[in-house]
Amino acid sequence: MSNNDVYASIDIGSSKIVMLIAEDEEGKYHIIGNLIEASQGVQNGKIVNIDSVANIIKEMIQEIEKKYSQGIKFVNVNVSDLHLTTHNQNQQISFNDRSKVITKEDVARAIQNSSARTLAANEAKLTSIVNHFTVDDKRVDYPIGIKAEILGVEVQVAIVLSQSIDNIKHCLDACDISTDSIVLNSIASSAVCVSQEDKDAGVCLLDIGAAVSSISVFSKGGVAFSQIIKLGGNTVTNNIAQVFNTSFEEAERLKLTYGMLLPDATHKDGLIEFRQINANQAYYLSRHELINVIEDTYQEITDLIKKSLKGKKLDRGLKSGFLIVGGASKIENCESFLLKQFKIRTKIAKVNRELISGNETLLNNVDYFSALGLLTFNNTEPYLEEIEPEKEGRWVGLKKMLDL
Repeated sequence: MSNNDVYASIDIGSSKIVMLIAEDEEGKYHIIGNLIEASQGVQNGKIVNIDSVANIIKEMIQEIEKKYSQGIKFVNVNVSDLHLTTHNQNQQISFNDRSKVITKEDVARAIQNSSARTLAANEAKLTSIVNHFTVDDKRVDYPIGIKAEILGVEVQVAIVLSQSIDNIKHCLDACDISTDSIVLNSIASSAVCVSQEDKDAGVCLLDIGAAVSSISVFSKGGVAFSQIIKLGGNTVTNNIAQVFNTSFEEAERLKLTYGMLLPDATHKDGLIEFRQINANQAYYLSRHELINVIEDTYQEITDLIKKSLKGKKLDRGLKSGFLIVGGASKIENCESFLLKQFKIRTKIAKVNRELISGNETLLNNVDYFSALGLLTFNNTEPYLEEIEPEKEGRWVGLKKMLDL
């Protein structure tokens, strides 16, 4: 996908569109350019106005090419769809009751076999994510080169509305660029901030965006479940606007300037001046009342997530707790509030610096995590590597490299 070893990603969100370009420096991506623009034509994470989004991306590409003298032909892009469903599927292929050395072609056939699923006319399937392989019922990470009778693979299949995918492709076509991968938003973010140790122990990545929040749960080394809910930072702003009879813009100002979660006992209340709709005079509200409205919305988000995880019987398997990303996670005391709600380890995620380097301000900003993670999807599939046998006839247990 490279153009002079340059890689690109585009995070298309409801509040912002982010573009990154990076160079591959011995397997590590170094960010050499970044742009962020206010989003138009996106609602609830889904493109609803192709022309608006395409025009923004065109202008960003032109600026990138002018500023960094780099042409962009291929990008990785995220997708966020409220109609998302995910399914973990595990199928096996046999070699006619005889042993044979597993090849890349066998692995490809096994993945295709496990990924098969009947779709409705309005559905589209994202590229399946490989969780693990089994060789004669023994779990392995690198099946190629092993002699066996049966090869199995567990994959997660993510299904979204075909219109969501079509709209992304139409936008990129209008910009004369193509996409290598269209990746679920929370899966993209996880690629740069969820360690293999956390995936093995059980962890939930929570991305609180502007219009939607998404989760991806990892367990036993692979992805177990993903979901998107129609609540995010804009929900907080809308609730403030409704309670205090003010505009969205004024409510956003109140949230960003005075908003927080979990004020401590020493935090003093105070009156905040603001403007109501169709009113000339100034009005005043209590900061504690503002905080209560904000906390109620975050409470609603966490309640839905807890209910969802409990329904899937995933709530008790998160030994590594929650990792938090997304623009709405930057509100003051968010980490402490979510820790109180979930009652297990909860922390704001950090970028794995072994994968990404570049401007420190960018790497420390959770707004960029999805775009950063998308860059890592340029990697070839590590499970296509062949392993070497030990002298005793057993297979070398290499460190697992499949960071989804």
